[in-house]
Amino acid sequence: MRAELLEALRSPATTTDLARALGITPSAVSQHLRVLRESGLVARERSGRSVLYMTTTLGDSLSGTVA
Repeated sequence: MRAELLEALRSPATTTDLARALGITPSAVSQHLRVLRESGLVARERSGRSVLYMTTTLGDSLSGTVA
């Protein structure tokens, strides 16, 4: 599931966006994102009232999205 999250984060997304895309609950997404954030693979940024998640350079390299 965490690999799928990294793949889904090719563009920034909210927890709700990710839950819809992956067919799991926002709570489950949050738990996985916390682990990915603690591992340095994902970062978060506030955008108005939303929090957007995106992969870090390390996350990009792990998921193969960096050339």
